[in-house]
Amino acid sequence: MSWLANYLANLATRLLGLTSMIWFLLVTVVAGLLGLVGWHRKRIKEGKPGVQNWHLLLTGIAGTWIFLSLTLGAAAYWIYQGQSFVGLANSATKADEGPISWLRGFSSMEGGLNGLNVFALTFQGANISKEHIELKTAHITSLIDGTRLELEIIGNDADGTSTLVPINRVQLIAPGAPIELIAKFGPPDPNNPGKILGLEPKAFLDKWRQFSFEAIDNKKTYIFEVNERAFMVFFKGKVGPRVTLKPENEK
Repeated sequence: MSWLANYLANLATRLLGLTSMIWFLLVTVVAGLLGLVGWHRKRIKEGKPGVQNWHLLLTGIAGTWIFLSLTLGAAAYWIYQGQSFVGLANSATKADEGPISWLRGFSSMEGGLNGLNVFALTFQGANISKEHIELKTAHITSLIDGTRLELEIIGNDADGTSTLVPINRVQLIAPGAPIELIAKFGPPDPNNPGKILGLEPKAFLDKWRQFSFEAIDNKKTYIFEVNERAFMVFFKGKVGPRVTLKPENEK
C-alpha cells in the first residue's frame, strides 16, 4: 500500500504545491476527527457502542502511517524535482533552473570504505524541462593536477536493459527522465573484460579529493565543484578538517 501513499503524495504535490499540501493534510486530519465524533454521537443515540479504545488505537496508527507516507513521499518528490527543503550545496545557482537539474556532488561511491579500491562515482540529475534535451558531453576535472575524466551515462536498450555507454550513444533525453553519469577510475581488469581495477584510496585522494563537474547540453553548461569534505564519510581521518597528531620530535 506504500505505493498508493507515494502516488497520492506525488499527485497532491503536483496539484497543490508545498504550502497548500500542508494545509491539505491538516484539513484532512480535522475532517477525519469531526467525522469520527459525528459517528460516535450517532451510535450513542441509537443505543449502540460508540468509539472504543481500540478504535482510537487503530485510527491513530493508520493516521500516522498515512501522514508519514504522504510527507516522506512529498519530500522525496520535491527533492527529485530539484526543490530540496534544506537545499544542496550551491543550490541557488542558475544550473537548477534546468533544463537539467543536477544533484550537487556525487550520489554514491563504489568502493572506498574499509580500504577497498575506489571504482566509480555516480552523478545524478533529471530533465526537469518540457523539452527533449541533447546531453553533449560531461566530465570531471581534478583541481589537484588538472586531470580530466570523461563521464559515461547509463542508458536503456529496446528490452529495458541498463547499459553504461559513452554519452554520444544515447538519444535525446525525454522530459522527466532521470540521468545517471558514471566516473570510472583505474586501469582495465585484464582478467575481466569491461571491468576496472579501481584506484587505491591514497592514489584516489591524491588526485580526486577536489574536482569540478561540468556537463553541457544543447541549452546550457552546468558547473559545480566538489571538495574533500564530501569524502570525509568514506575516508575518515584522511581528508577534511580533523585533529592530527604532532610529530614525534615535538612531544
